Amino acid sequence: MIWQLTLFAVAVVPAVASAEIVLESGQLRLAIEEDGTVKSLASIPDGIEYLAPGPPRPLAVVYRGGRAVPLAEGKYAAVTDRWQWRGGLQFAATRVSRRGDTLTIEFGDADVTAHLGVRCTEEYTALELLSVEGGAVDRIELVRLKVRKLPRFGQWANVARDDRFGICLCAGNLQTNAEVWRQDDAIQMTAAAEAAVGFRGATAVLFGCGATKEEFLDRMAKVERDFQLPAGAKSRRSPLQRLSYFWASRPTPENIEEYILWAKRGGFRVLLFSYTAFSKGPGHFEWNESYPNGMADLTRVTDAIRRAGLQPGLHIHYSKAGKRDPYVTPAPDDRLHKVRTFTLAADVEPDVSTIPVLEDPAGCTLDDGRRLLKLGKELVEYQAFAAQPPYEFRGCRRGQLDSLAGRHVEGSEAALLDVDTWPAFIRLDQETDVQDEVAGRIAEIYRRTGPYAMVYFDGAEDVHEPFWHHVASAQHRVFRLLDPPPAVCESAHYTHLSWHMITRSNAYDVVAPSEGMKDFCRLMPCPTAAARELDFSRIQFGWLGRFGRSKAGCAGPDVFEYIASRAAAWDCPISLHASLEEIGANPRADDCLAAIKTWEDARLGGHLSDADREILKNVAPADAHYVSCYQQRDTYQRSREGRGLTDAQRRILADRREHHLLLDEQGRYELVQIEPVPLSDDAIKGYLFRRKGSPEDTYVLAWAAEGQVALRLPMAEDRLVVMRPFGRKEPVRRSGGAYEIVVGPRVYLVFRGTSPDAVREILRRST
Repeated sequence: MIWQLTLFAVAVVPAVASAEIVLESGQLRLAIEEDGTVKSLASIPDGIEYLAPGPPRPLAVVYRGGRAVPLAEGKYAAVTDRWQWRGGLQFAATRVSRRGDTLTIEFGDADVTAHLGVRCTEEYTALELLSVEGGAVDRIELVRLKVRKLPRFGQWANVARDDRFGICLCAGNLQTNAEVWRQDDAIQMTAAAEAAVGFRGATAVLFGCGATKEEFLDRMAKVERDFQLPAGAKSRRSPLQRLSYFWASRPTPENIEEYILWAKRGGFRVLLFSYTAFSKGPGHFEWNESYPNGMADLTRVTDAIRRAGLQPGLHIHYSKAGKRDPYVTPAPDDRLHKVRTFTLAADVEPDVSTIPVLEDPAGCTLDDGRRLLKLGKELVEYQAFAAQPPYEFRGCRRGQLDSLAGRHVEGSEAALLDVDTWPAFIRLDQETDVQDEVAGRIAEIYRRTGPYAMVYFDGAEDVHEPFWHHVASAQHRVFRLLDPPPAVCESAHYTHLSWHMITRSNAYDVVAPSEGMKDFCRLMPCPTAAARELDFSRIQFGWLGRFGRSKAGCAGPDVFEYIASRAAAWDCPISLHASLEEIGANPRADDCLAAIKTWEDARLGGHLSDADREILKNVAPADAHYVSCYQQRDTYQRSREGRGLTDAQRRILADRREHHLLLDEQGRYELVQIEPVPLSDDAIKGYLFRRKGSPEDTYVLAWAAEGQVALRLPMAEDRLVVMRPFGRKEPVRRSGGAYEIVVGPRVYLVFRGTSPDAVREILRRST
């Protein structure tokens, strides 16, 4: 029987049931009919059935033809973590039998038989693909389950749960592609192997557990130990997960103390720096001129960070090499990834600018900086190509990146190199050992200058197909060499297996103040924080940048307070990326960092109640879901252009509530809702608020956009109190029925016995 592929489901022809096969762990019972359909998926403690209602569905499916395509749309579709196999033919299991610890699945219409090793323990059921016999296939889904719709759905960890019970279908190794997605009124779970990666050894692990985070992490920790996966469950229990970080732009042994000072002013507990601070580029990570003593200089930097009571973090590019790296110049390494290969149609002399090929070059990139061919050990930049016979690359500039122009004979290879979308880099071929070489260099730096609290795996999306495999595989080839393993890892992109290494997510490249950092926070990180909570994980609300003065404007303390407040709602960290020059260029740098520090100290010190956090979650939609940070940027840009917004996103942007956290007269943290008020032609920014303990008074938090501004407030009554900081009064001057004060850094104005409307009128008439 052959079934036509659809987007989400396989049409199933009911078969007559006969003997059933039961795979049972301590808490979950899977029953399979002899005809290969799933009969039941039930929790053992209470006997509740979790299989979605409907006609019988096959346990396993094989695919002949087709390919994985991204479910996302738009510019960043290729870097989504949601893929679906499309095209070709599907063949469902037609018979299942078990002898001892071997499960045999027959796909009669495909003339294929799969043998799986069965392992049932108290904690889980594991199915390992031992062999696939018969006709050729491209993909096999070892386990395919349609679970009834449950309210809490973790798409990254592949877990769905209700108030009492959770079900997880995860991958037991890097060869296995486990996925879960909503399908109609149910949840589809699959664990699959693909021929492009290899069938033998692929392992699906199925388990049930209690609904709490601790119960899930306990069970997953056991799975990780038994299948020798990185300890993602243990890492998520580390207190380091809560710590925010200051990303020092260009730290050196000479200026690291200045960065430490600013990090402490912002309440940051981790100081992160990039490889770009100490090396010329990724690949060989050669030392740059700022680190003339190499490893000794970097050790001075990390030692200084630890002496200051902070934790060091390291940002890396690991899956690509810089264009000036020895992997590329003067003689390109054969292990750089090739997007396409062509055959020379004739001899090519060193001085010609046209390269004839036998294959059609249609579809080759025409992006600036990415039009790079490799002919032997020569690099050639082309300007255009002919997509009609005779096929050729035209306008070729020979001997690029210091390579030597040479003679190339007919029949030899011309390869289009995989130049990154950020064309300073060329991606590595993950099917070779070059990724391990690069990982070894990173590990040596890590070992000799560590330990590090965190590592940021940047450029996680910069790998080739099969994407689901190489994203996690490249990360793992580095991670497994890091000793001791970092408790915190972040990346902009990750797939299911990455859950065991990448513990926090959602770093997005910075949004300029004039583009609406608050709206971006409302629209993107907040819903994603809610979604990642369902995976028992955090995001970090960053990277926050554009700290200094620029054409786009200069972010003030209200921007950083807003983002820190929303991060606190989910007990998530934030990150700030800044150089010393940017800090010096921000006239309110101290206020910005002080605002962050207040929230950090309160969050980490346990001074925010559950009620406080619920108030701060006002921007999260009920139907939280995850998209990659690249898709977030794409969605946000479309929203700024007035297109592509959902109703939920419109509701988010309509909610403009903001909050301020202050230390009251007794040194206790107090959360208040604030609203902006106009002041003196925007030379002064102000926010008005009330306090429960002083219902007759109105407060204004104000600061000058830059420098100091003299402010005259028309008030006949003696009702104004000025405090800087809160609780410490400053003298005020009265003249001609008005108060005259100087506003620079943040100051609190207390209008005793004055209503908010009256205060707004006073501020409207201020000069």
